Amino acid sequence: MRLKLLSRLERLEVQAQATQEATIQIGPLKRLPADFLGDRHVVVARRYPSGTPNWETCEFEERPGPAPSGVQDGASRIYVEEDDLRLL
Repeated sequence: MRLKLLSRLERLEVQAQATQEATIQIGPLKRLPADFLGDRHVVVARRYPSGTPNWETCEFEERPGPAPSGVQDGASRIYVEEDDLRLL
């Protein structure tokens, strides 16, 4: 009985993970100057409307200092730099 319950719980956990929706954010990244020393973090500077659910086109900026504590939005981010855009 206990083994069946553990097996069922594992299957439910896998299903729960599969149904969690992730947001993907993609866009260009404006970096701090190359000679900047110290901590840096990335913020979303601008969001653009998207007709696709769970997909956002954004502009990102590097900012000086460490990221504020407790800031986690659960999005997967893809940064595109100017060098990458030239290859397209």
